[in-house]
Amino acid sequence: MDEDKTKLEGTVRWLHENRGEGCTTLTMDVAAKNGHLDVVLYLLEHKGEDFPSYATTSVQNIEVQCLFATSDTLLQKHQRSHVSDDQLITLQSAYERRPAFVKGCLSRLAEFAVRVGNIELLDWLNQLGLELHTTVPIRNAVSQGNVKLLEWFHWNQFELNDSDLLQLAVQEKQLDAARWLSKHGFKITSLSLLEEAGRKRAVPIMRWLVEHGPPLNFETAMKLTMEYRQVEIALWVSETDRVQIVIEALQDKSIQNEVAWILTRTRFEDPSSKRRICDAIQHAPESTALWFEDHLSDFEECKWIFPSRKRRHSEMESMS
Repeated sequence: MDEDKTKLEGTVRWLHENRGEGCTTLTMDVAAKNGHLDVVLYLLEHKGEDFPSYATTSVQNIEVQCLFATSDTLLQKHQRSHVSDDQLITLQSAYERRPAFVKGCLSRLAEFAVRVGNIELLDWLNQLGLELHTTVPIRNAVSQGNVKLLEWFHWNQFELNDSDLLQLAVQEKQLDAARWLSKHGFKITSLSLLEEAGRKRAVPIMRWLVEHGPPLNFETAMKLTMEYRQVEIALWVSETDRVQIVIEALQDKSIQNEVAWILTRTRFEDPSSKRRICDAIQHAPESTALWFEDHLSDFEECKWIFPSRKRRHSEMESMS
């Protein structure tokens, strides 16, 4: 392992010294991504002023504070389990020679680390002090469903202050992130989240919101069925509401398939429920009634809807 590490550092050193452009800015990103922090340190020490694009990149979201002067305090707080003494000496030496350059490079690495969710690199940089300038890194973690990164922010006491993070998780269909947020102080206070999940056709999140949010009312269930065609909602409402959804949906020919889905995949136990649905289909426009008879009469689950067809079939058998 040490031999491979030495070979890698030697290769980087050769490229840096013999290629006209030296090691590119990508080298530092790749080295950091793969955990080759000694290579990162080598580049920080030896990169010349021909490396401005990396160090002068505008730090918009996160900054490394380079708190070498308070290393004793940091040592007690973080135990410096990720930065060795040799690494710390190398970093501080490079920082003292070119503070703006080193701080710019480290801050860009921090931006890179939060973008790709590199926890090891974030731990390494955080021991020098990290400061979030915006909530973009946290919001990106939610949007990507990166629960490990959310845990890292929480563990390291970065505040998750944006009140719409749970809504963001729902919009991006990130169920794991939504679950994590709900366990860390973000409450499901409105059925609007369920409507958003329906609009996004995020059925697993819909189910989770029904189970953990406010009670599902008929108005929301109807909206999810009629506007967003989310017929799965019928599985999670009372039989009374399901009957009413079917009756009202029968008035809209554009969602006949959705009504058929409900009738073939859910059970109606109450005789009065069956009677109301039968009456609604029989009193629907003739074309609607015929459509349902043609499409559902062969389903065993729907035999109760078409008793007259069953009688006609029996009469024809007796005559033959």
